[in-house]
Amino acid sequence: MNTAPSLAFAEIDFRKASKSVPDKDCVCVARRDGWVELRDDKTVFGASDDHRLVFTAEEFDAFLAGAREGRTEGLCLEITRRDADGMHVFRRRGWAAVELVFTEAELLAFQDGIANHEFDAIAYAA
Repeated sequence: MNTAPSLAFAEIDFRKASKSVPDKDCVCVARRDGWVELRDDKTVFGASDDHRLVFTAEEFDAFLAGAREGRTEGLCLEITRRDADGMHVFRRRGWAAVELVFTEAELLAFQDGIANHEFDAIAYAA
């Protein structure tokens, strides 16, 4: 599903993993009302190049569960490593229109946040 959520996320809705270095760039995740968006905070919020990956909460929760189990095939978020520069490219599976690119440190912080349930729905309810 490539449909955008009915309620736009504000900058304050996005969070990054606690392992992320303060004031450094990272994967940012927002979730509300059954929708999840990922963005790269290296881009200015709301700028024309502030691209987002959009998922239903159900799709993203399946990704989180799969990632914790070490499964990546067939999940909504595809993460690949570019050999040329070692950067990690995030794409919505089957939809290459938007790519977010992260360093190894940014990916590792995101993965730590996944392992520690920082992007689960319950973490956003508090």
